[in-house]
Amino acid sequence: MQSLIYKVFTRKYSLSLQADALELLSTVIAQNELSTVDATKWLELLADTWTKREAGPLVEAGPLKDLVAAVSAGTSSVSSRGADSASDVFTVISAFDVPPLWYDPSTKAFTHPFSKAEILSSAEAKASLFRQRYDLIKQRVLRNENFTPVMFSDHNRFRTLSTIDSLQGREGERFLLLGMLAQLEEGKLFLEDRAGSIELDVTNVGKRAHGLFTESSFVLVDGCVEDGVFRVDEIGLPPPETRDVTRNAFPNVNLFGGSPSLRTEVQLREIEVATDNGMVILSDVWLDQPSTMRALRVLFDGFSHSAPPIAFIFIGDFSSRPFVAGSGDTTQYRDNMTALGQLISEFPDISRSSHFVFVPGANDPWGSGALPKPRIAEYFTKRLESRLSHVTFTTNPCRIKYCAHEIVVFREDLLKRIRRNCVLEPEEGTDVAKHLVRTIIDQGHLCPLPQRIRPVYWAYDHAMRVYPVPDVLVLADRFDAYSVNYEKCHCVNPGEFSSGEFSFFMYYPVSRTSQYSKIPKS
Repeated sequence: MQSLIYKVFTRKYSLSLQADALELLSTVIAQNELSTVDATKWLELLADTWTKREAGPLVEAGPLKDLVAAVSAGTSSVSSRGADSASDVFTVISAFDVPPLWYDPSTKAFTHPFSKAEILSSAEAKASLFRQRYDLIKQRVLRNENFTPVMFSDHNRFRTLSTIDSLQGREGERFLLLGMLAQLEEGKLFLEDRAGSIELDVTNVGKRAHGLFTESSFVLVDGCVEDGVFRVDEIGLPPPETRDVTRNAFPNVNLFGGSPSLRTEVQLREIEVATDNGMVILSDVWLDQPSTMRALRVLFDGFSHSAPPIAFIFIGDFSSRPFVAGSGDTTQYRDNMTALGQLISEFPDISRSSHFVFVPGANDPWGSGALPKPRIAEYFTKRLESRLSHVTFTTNPCRIKYCAHEIVVFREDLLKRIRRNCVLEPEEGTDVAKHLVRTIIDQGHLCPLPQRIRPVYWAYDHAMRVYPVPDVLVLADRFDAYSVNYEKCHCVNPGEFSSGEFSFFMYYPVSRTSQYSKIPKS
């Protein structure tokens, strides 16, 4: 069996085993009388989990013994307690718990830029914020097939990125630039990169790719320099990258957050198939409106006659008017949450089995107006939490891991903000929702707007990334409900629940599809 252990750990996963670690694995396999096939699967699970935990290339007996115990407990829990009840199957990740990894172009690897990320961060974090976005997008662009010539191929077919400082004295030549749009002077549009800035003339743009172009968004521009101004012929967003390509580029880097599962992807897929009851996604659930509570009762009653959904994702606002601290709103808001807990507890199968996730909106307490927004304070929620088996109040935005699925949830009236701050009008007659989805994914950021328009905590800008591209992106907006597929990402906006037609989305992980639904008004 030692040759099999070496084959899996050393040849396949590039891990080095100490002698006592090798003896430990051999003993466990012998004691359990595992066949070659079963031993191979078990060893691959161990090696894969060790790699995901970033425990290092040297496998020692002590940590390995703990991992063997954890994996054995994790796999047995699936059969003994049910696949959907295991803690590593459904995980909610707060924005403040996302790994603070920034890309370093000099080493071409992700590093920890700060000893500790803080809301009141240093000036260094502010200065690095947009440089980090630029570096992250540039490394993605350079890996794109249109920018990476293959040996012995026609190099004229591939594009070359230039920097702004290389344009001096080369008027009339064509260049392709990557940079950030900015208005450094009133009424004038500039492009910035790490090397400098140059004024843009976009009056004669002939070809414009789909997307929404705002200040602080990163673009590719093609054109030439005339009289110190870059005359733009074509402009577009950076090309996107599928999650598979990103994973292959950074195989052992956990950018999404959360602890790695103790199961292989095959095992997680099996759990998805066994419990494909869907997730319910609702936004703008105004608990201070009696009509909302009646609609929620109809919703829970409908699901009580079938298998409970995997999760209910409630997205704010949870009040029809802004919360005012120190007023009667404090007691009323807490009572509204308590009433929701009482309502859910009337349906015991749902309250015991389903996961409940609550994401705050702008009108919910508390927060300073910057992103990410902290969770709703426990003072308002502890009565509701005491009535449910699986409930999480989290930040805005947040991330959810379900089996092999990665889900990003963000509550923001994003379309209105971005349209209001566009520096180039989108093409007429096109679907503005598709423009928005493409903009967010191509930018790799949930809120590609200037800090003065929508501030982001400097040291937590990494929590706003959409990189790698998730399986599901929930952009809860007061715009009309929609679902869009782009770059293997399923993006949905459930629309307004309380002020609309009590609409919501059901998302089914196995088929990776969603269904728009609404509750009939009584």
